[in-house]
Amino acid sequence: MGAMTLRKLDPEVLETLRRRARAEGRSLNALICEILTREAREEERRQRMRGQRPAAETLRKRIRRRHGEGTPSEKLIREDRRR
Repeated sequence: MGAMTLRKLDPEVLETLRRRARAEGRSLNALICEILTREAREEERRQRMRGQRPAAETLRKRIRRRHGEGTPSEKLIREDRRR
């Protein structure tokens, strides 16, 4: 496990984290570790999604070439509401 020191953390943020840790019956360290771990995993997921975007765009273009643009959702919603 690594260790780190946080400097220049806003005192209000620190107090908010302390209250949350206390309310959850956890240590401040455990809460901060969970928050950082969750955010790091979320950032990895966002990077994977950004990496998949070009492939998704290529697929969309192929589908549009083969099947056309399709019907805009607004038009379908309006038609459905008229029924």
